[in-house]
Amino acid sequence: MSLPRREQTWERLREPWDVLIVGGGITGVGILLEAARRGLRAVLVERGDYACGASSRSSKLVHGGLRYLKEGRLALTRESVREREALLRAAPGLVERLPFVLPHYRGQRPGAASVAAGLALYDLLAGRRTRRRLDARQTLELVPEIERQGLLGAHGYGDAWTDDA
Repeated sequence: MSLPRREQTWERLREPWDVLIVGGGITGVGILLEAARRGLRAVLVERGDYACGASSRSSKLVHGGLRYLKEGRLALTRESVREREALLRAAPGLVERLPFVLPHYRGQRPGAASVAAGLALYDLLAGRRTRRRLDARQTLELVPEIERQGLLGAHGYGDAWTDDA
């Protein structure tokens, strides 16, 4: 099988398409994949190289948005965590679980109880439990280089990541 010549590619752009996608980052490529799965004739155009824009500079996180939860944006948090879970199911190997550790120190605000409540709500909105409470010893075993002074323990929770470039 050989690749089409440049002239053939340009000529095919004159054909009718069901969907024109502008931008070859993670969103554009995801839309292209979904359009192809649905049997649509789709074309993607990109002014530079694929994933050279925002996708090349992202955090790589596929997160549910703890920040949104902290801001009281429950509907957005719920949508984000549900989409994260859908991506984990739909694209295993492309989207993977990523554990996080939130340490708790003496005198820190918000306190451990507030963080626990927030993570419980985060899990509830996702329909999946990822959180766990860690004492100081467990935290040090998991993250030996963490600051020890005043360490009370931590909460572990899960989000996800992907290489979107």
